[in-house]
Amino acid sequence: MSRGSQTATPVALVTGAGRGIGRATAEAFAGEGYRVVLAELQPVLGRRAARALTRRGTDALFIETDVADPRSVELMARLVRSRLGRIDCVVNNAGVLDPGPLVRLRVEALERMLAVNLAGPLLVTRSLLPAMLRRHAGAIVNVASLLGKFGAADYVTYCASKFGVVGFTEALADELSGTGIRTWAVCPGQVDTPLAWKTGVSAEERKGLIRPETVAQVIVDLVAGRRKERSGAAIDVTR
Repeated sequence: MSRGSQTATPVALVTGAGRGIGRATAEAFAGEGYRVVLAELQPVLGRRAARALTRRGTDALFIETDVADPRSVELMARLVRSRLGRIDCVVNNAGVLDPGPLVRLRVEALERMLAVNLAGPLLVTRSLLPAMLRRHAGAIVNVASLLGKFGAADYVTYCASKFGVVGFTEALADELSGTGIRTWAVCPGQVDTPLAWKTGVSAEERKGLIRPETVAQVIVDLVAGRRKERSGAAIDVTR
């Protein structure tokens, strides 16, 4: 691929892209012809996912990224700008979960959930948004949860973080009105990922969980315009 054609090819960045919804979303964008940046904290998972995409002919770049660390996020953004020259879509997917009653939750676990699930999308979006604003185009998809719309016992902090993501999405859409940049929150129910397994689902119950590929398809359809939803909407994914 020539330098000119590379510059014209759209770029999607997915956080937490090493497994689960993130990896499925990276693969879905690859199938749409995007160059893909896999922003992943765990190098083994990130490199493995990037190699798999490269073998399929996708221009894939793994960048080790801790979305809760402003310095790590800024380094990631600089690498995207210098190596790829553009960003067309950001998918804020990275998330952590530590369930249990609030009074028993370790302060470190509480702080990490808020840092990754809520501060992470804010930091990543803030770092990459200027490039989109210069082009007057782009899309931002924040992976929230149905638990960003209603509260549940043993998930107090997780709910707080995901409610925040839904609010962040709605406010950001208002702020970006007229810029050509669209944003949505995607709110899945329980998805068959390591995150959901921490809730203690049985092997039988896993059969009824949402597939990561289902969520990924909703994300790609929103960005591609095949699914018509107003910017700022929080879209449920239940099957």
